Amino acid sequence: MKTILFSILILFSINAFAINWKKVAENKVGNYYVDFDSINNHDGLVYYSDLVNFIEPFKGDFSAISKYKVDCVKEKQTWLAVTTYSEPMGKGIINSKSFPNEAIYPKSNTIYFFLIKNLCNYKK
Repeated sequence: MKTILFSILILFSINAFAINWKKVAENKVGNYYVDFDSINNHDGLVYYSDLVNFIEPFKGDFSAISKYKVDCVKEKQTWLAVTTYSEPMGKGIINSKSFPNEAIYPKSNTIYFFLIKNLCNYKK
């Protein structure tokens, strides 16, 4: 059983840092990266992944990778999944994994408002 759990943890950790992250923003919380290869536009919806490296660790988390769905017309972002890690850049041990399915309407002049505006216009 321990071997299976260890293998799963390794697979998720490898997946986290094997992605091609590009830095897109920073603020007092941390540095924000988007995996442009993960962007998928479909019927007015954009799916993407981001990674946040925290400036100060939060409850043992040094980074988090989240997956989102964006409704470009309504400027609504749905937080589909988040995985937190014990090291920067999605490396180390997975501390937690959750599926909030939480709708967010980012306010103007925020990182996520900037992101959804640009991602809705992004063409691969």
